[in-house]
Amino acid sequence: MMDFRRRNLMILGALAAVSVAAAGAMLSIRAEEGRARFTPGEFLPGFAAHVKEATHIHMESRGGSFDVAYDPAKNIWVLPARGNYPADFERVRQTLIGLAAMQTVEPKTARADWLAYIGLDAPPKGSGTAITVTDKAGKTLASLIAGNAAELENAQGATGLFVRRPGDNQSYLARAVFPLRGNVADWLETGVMTIEPARLNAVTITPLKGAPFTIARPNTSSREYKLEGPPPPKGRAVNPAIVNLVPQLITGFGFVDVQPASKLDFSKSVHLAAHTFDMQNIRIDAVNADNAVWVRVSAQPDPGTPTMQKQEAAMINARGADWAYKLSPDKGRLLMMTRDDLMT
Repeated sequence: MMDFRRRNLMILGALAAVSVAAAGAMLSIRAEEGRARFTPGEFLPGFAAHVKEATHIHMESRGGSFDVAYDPAKNIWVLPARGNYPADFERVRQTLIGLAAMQTVEPKTARADWLAYIGLDAPPKGSGTAITVTDKAGKTLASLIAGNAAELENAQGATGLFVRRPGDNQSYLARAVFPLRGNVADWLETGVMTIEPARLNAVTITPLKGAPFTIARPNTSSREYKLEGPPPPKGRAVNPAIVNLVPQLITGFGFVDVQPASKLDFSKSVHLAAHTFDMQNIRIDAVNADNAVWVRVSAQPDPGTPTMQKQEAAMINARGADWAYKLSPDKGRLLMMTRDDLMT
């Protein structure tokens, strides 16, 4: 005969299982009811109607904060703290349209201690990105904290994004048509110069210490650049991988920050001179400041060059004359190399 205590335990276990199942079903029903009661809609109600009034965007993240403002005198957007350097208008446009078009998909956690897991803890200590849009009178038109990206069902080209309103722990999964960028480098107008790889002939770097050195290729059919000059010392060899990175200082010119050139002393600088097969000359002057490499850019075509090259040089000089550009750490180290650094 089965022990009555064992039988009672079995009965209690069965009842517990039924209770858990019932509770789970009830929670599921309530969750479905909650989702059913929630109506997706604009995350920033009314902003779409006032987006044309926006004149100022404030961005704050763990990496710092910056402002982008509309300059009515020049009819462009600029970064005031960076000498009114022109902002990338496409980035401004996408951000404002993206905020106006942002739609809530469903509510998520409202627990403050869970927000960090979806990137919504407030900056500067947290990993969220705070965005505030105001009009010319300083009135707030839109404000939110954006967090991690997420997958969406039936995305149709959109991106899922966790968002919440400042001062409110209730988070949402939203549908975003454009990404929101909190890095200042993504907001800078980058069209300083465009030199296609096929055009570049030679690059000469004059370091602060040591002799100048040149890397070059004889014609446009040559894919590999060679280090010119005397052969390496005994026991050393030229590293072709590093040599062929140097041209990217010109053909892949890019920067991560900017400031007025007048704020830096370029009297003692590293010089780079690049020459193209179609007779264009690019000059870069570089200095170390604040643990980073900053450069100035200018151009001077060969005498007798076609009108196109003269126009290109004038455009580069007009865009780059007043500015110093901060290179990424990798590009900065590459530009500061000596001839000896190109060898193994």
